[in-house]
Amino acid sequence: MADGRNGARVEVDTEDAARARSTASRSHWTTILVTAWIVLFVVFLVVSVYENAFRYRDVAVSFWIGLAWTLPPLLVLHGIHAVVLRRAGIGRLAPFRRAAARVVAAAEQAGFPEPDRAGVVWMLRSQDNGPDPGTGERGLPDWPLLRWELPLVAPAADRVLVAERTGRPERTVLSVVAVAPDVPDRSTERPRRLRHVPADVDTAGQDAGTLVLGAYRSDSPAPVTASRIGGAPAVPEGWEWPLCAEHDEPMQFTAQVEHRGTLVSVFVCQFDPGTCASWEPDRGANAAFVFTGRALRQAGSPVSPHGDPDDSDPVWPPLLRDSMLLGLAGVGVVADDEEPDRVVDAATAAGITVAGQYGGRPEWIQDDETPDGLEFVASIEPGPLGFDFGDGGRAYVFSDGFRAAVLWQSS
Repeated sequence: MADGRNGARVEVDTEDAARARSTASRSHWTTILVTAWIVLFVVFLVVSVYENAFRYRDVAVSFWIGLAWTLPPLLVLHGIHAVVLRRAGIGRLAPFRRAAARVVAAAEQAGFPEPDRAGVVWMLRSQDNGPDPGTGERGLPDWPLLRWELPLVAPAADRVLVAERTGRPERTVLSVVAVAPDVPDRSTERPRRLRHVPADVDTAGQDAGTLVLGAYRSDSPAPVTASRIGGAPAVPEGWEWPLCAEHDEPMQFTAQVEHRGTLVSVFVCQFDPGTCASWEPDRGANAAFVFTGRALRQAGSPVSPHGDPDDSDPVWPPLLRDSMLLGLAGVGVVADDEEPDRVVDAATAAGITVAGQYGGRPEWIQDDETPDGLEFVASIEPGPLGFDFGDGGRAYVFSDGFRAAVLWQSS
């Protein structure tokens, strides 16, 4: 029996979740719907042409008759698909929930910190946790990373709960890893890896604590889509660098944050801080983008429309030479409107190089300025790369999964 001490391990049978993952993408509905659309479109054309050419009806009337033949069966088919898909979705989640219940029970029996059940379900549903950082070099293929640091019901500053899927039949191995809180400089250490947050995990109201973005440097190469501050952003082909509406100069890339299967990228004008309204979300002096998919590449440095192309060190570089990766670390306090630095101070006291906050309730320096229809993704602190957000300022990033916005406040 494990006792929850560092180095203790416990194995849980999750083969049913592995089988559910392998069959999750096997659905004939796409083929059925595409075939139905093609067939019914052909029927629509045939009926419309027949009514117009041989029965001498008006074109509009012929189209309506064609729709009367084809639209009802199409609506019925989509209704059946919706009902079947809903029932199948509920059924597909069942093995993951059962396996997650076993993982949570095993952690409790072993004396481990209690993992968040929704986070365990997400781990079991995920094919992998991205590429293994130790692979993919010298032309060799990437190997999938099958190791996760599970979110906890009560985040602990001194230890994390690690889950690793292994073997056939699949077993999930749980272990506790200590995190030393008294290390003065952790900028070269790696905090908890920031991965995509699933849609069924609520980060908007964590009563037990707050997740912060810890900045660190890595000796091994990181994917271009990894969460980071500074450096160069990952962008899709054909993307154009945003220009400040006031200065007509390229904005400075500030950060990119992995969030719920997307990459949220933030840009703020630093051409002449204070002379454009870069603190406003809709004045054209800052920009935020939501990127999806795997076809992202590292952006090159933009060229100023007016600046000196031979100036290798402009005072407002759109790309910082320095960059740091971002990971997640938990602190046991929540935001308080009366203490706008409460979370940051607690994380700093725990030895974390704080780059911002992830999810939860934002620590507003002034009044709540959440843009309509968007939810809080992260805040970005000026340090450790020295971003200019005014006097003691902080940037706030929001998204709905399709669009994003950024603003900043200062004291």
